[in-house]
Amino acid sequence: MNNEDMNSIFEQINNLKKPASESKEKPTDNAKDILREVLNGVSEEIQRVLDDNNFTQEDLCRITNMSQSNISKIQNGKVVPRIETLQKIASATHTRLVISFESIEGEDQ
Repeated sequence: MNNEDMNSIFEQINNLKKPASESKEKPTDNAKDILREVLNGVSEEIQRVLDDNNFTQEDLCRITNMSQSNISKIQNGKVVPRIETLQKIASATHTRLVISFESIEGEDQ
């Protein structure tokens, strides 16, 4: 097979459609920034309730039966926690989980 044949094959491969699972639009940078901001807020709130209760991450693991790895990932913004997980943390820290939508009118976008 010569270089021309190889180039033709590579060109055909590059022109193939990606599978549906790969062709889904990826979140825009703005959407990623917003999600990162939300996850940072979740992390800060978890740390606040731990501090308010004088709990360590290990204490939270013990009273929620969650793995230290999972709690660490949530606190570091590596995973998006499920609402049920946040409710479990809220119950364990004697707090109420509140989810709200706030107006962004007037904020720079």
